[in-house]
Amino acid sequence: MDVRKDGTNRSLDTLGEVFGDPTRSSILKYVLDAEVPVSAAEVGDIFGVHRTVARGHLEKLVSTGLVKTGKRTPVTGYGRPAKTYMPSGERLVVMLPPRRYEALARLLMHIVRGLLPTPMAAQHAQAAGYEYGVGVREEMQGSLHGHLSPEATCAWLAQEGYAAHCERGPDGDVFIFDNCVYREIAADQPEIACAFSRGMLCGLVGAEPDDLTQTNNMVADGFCRHVITRR
Repeated sequence: MDVRKDGTNRSLDTLGEVFGDPTRSSILKYVLDAEVPVSAAEVGDIFGVHRTVARGHLEKLVSTGLVKTGKRTPVTGYGRPAKTYMPSGERLVVMLPPRRYEALARLLMHIVRGLLPTPMAAQHAQAAGYEYGVGVREEMQGSLHGHLSPEATCAWLAQEGYAAHCERGPDGDVFIFDNCVYREIAADQPEIACAFSRGMLCGLVGAEPDDLTQTNNMVADGFCRHVITRR
């Protein structure tokens, strides 16, 4: 069994204790989905438990590395700051038996960079991403006729771990990723990894690559924002 948190070994017994409680698992989902950091008192109110019990659950989640703590200053400016809990942005990887796909992905990225200039490698990555997105769209729709709606696109992206949400703007559809499933690779090779993601999104939606504009990226801004112009 291989259990890692961004490369750090974790005890399987600890993880079993943390995630074996259904209330704690529900609290984790609530914290990960919350738009702002939450306090133990707020979690207690939501789940119908005393804030001390809620705090115990939250501290267990902190031990996994998936949740981190912060402070919230009272609105009045007086009194003790409240301890808050929020997503850490780290990922937990559990594999049986152990796999090292990330190491292989890094190696392949370096090989590609060595064989091709970065702009050309990015073009190939975008084309590969587009083909992958088209395949997913065909599987979802049963054919390649028509476009996939922003809502259906976001539902698939969220299911795949992108923490995505979409907005219908006046000039196009906006897709925001709060998580990059290739984050570690993108940190090393952003041009190639981001090109693949852009191509994948276009193929998934059924848009041409020229219709997409990326305004923010995970490495620089902590989130990715893509705008696809409607034709």
